[in-house]
Amino acid sequence: MNSPLIILGGLAPGDRQRVRSLLSNATVYAEPLSGLREELADIAIHNERTLQRGTFDEVIRIGNVPTFRYWRDLETRDVPVTHYSRLPFTGLTRGAMHSLDELPSLAGSRDEALYAFDREQSSHIAKILDDEPESELAMIRKLSHELQSNARIYLGNSLPIREWDLAATREKRGFEFEANRGANGIDGQLSTFFGWCMPNATNVAIVGDLTALYDLNAPWIVPQLDASFRIVIINNRGGRIFERVVAADRRLVINDHELHFDKWGEMFGIDVTELRPHNEASRRVWERYDELWK
Repeated sequence: MNSPLIILGGLAPGDRQRVRSLLSNATVYAEPLSGLREELADIAIHNERTLQRGTFDEVIRIGNVPTFRYWRDLETRDVPVTHYSRLPFTGLTRGAMHSLDELPSLAGSRDEALYAFDREQSSHIAKILDDEPESELAMIRKLSHELQSNARIYLGNSLPIREWDLAATREKRGFEFEANRGANGIDGQLSTFFGWCMPNATNVAIVGDLTALYDLNAPWIVPQLDASFRIVIINNRGGRIFERVVAADRRLVINDHELHFDKWGEMFGIDVTELRPHNEASRRVWERYDELWK
């Protein structure tokens, strides 16, 4: 039997159960935007880095273009890729594109040893976060447990998307997700969130501090909104993602600051929740996290 990897990107609510019904014993990785991350928690791979240890004879992407690193690394991996989506974008330089309506039943042999390794790694990660409650990832995990069930959650740009996927609860809480990420993904995130808010719903934006600073004028629309919302800003005092992805002088790109957002919230009459992680605790967490995969 073949051994495909099924990657679930963003899926419209009306497509999710059909996609779920076509998965049969295959190795699956479900992003939060798929709407199936929590439903597939018992059978899906939880950690992106686990996938690097798998041996797959094909990668099948279902839904929108994925956001995580393994997907981008497929550009340099010698494995066939097939796309099933309602969008015409492959997100890679290769792979046959098909309509989501053409998706067949997907069966395959699952590597049980890989799954056991993945769950063991998840236990180690949980212990790391337990040891560092003031770290950014631990705060994201705590927030995911505290948010109201059935909340609509908007993840604003790269780091919140990655950190939610890594650390947030996989309990079935009925969360609905949206996100925006790209080359200019830092622009207009709060404006996008306000346009996405729905009446009679719990709308929550989780964004980084630099992302919020780029769109400080966005709450001008609030008096016209017929929706309640909550804004959570991860204020780690700069663009900390660059501490992990940039090899050059990090001082040039991190944009260190000591700003707070309480007065900004007062100016527009909105409530703002600031998560202010201890950056040294976050550094220790990432250091221990990286050690797990060596």
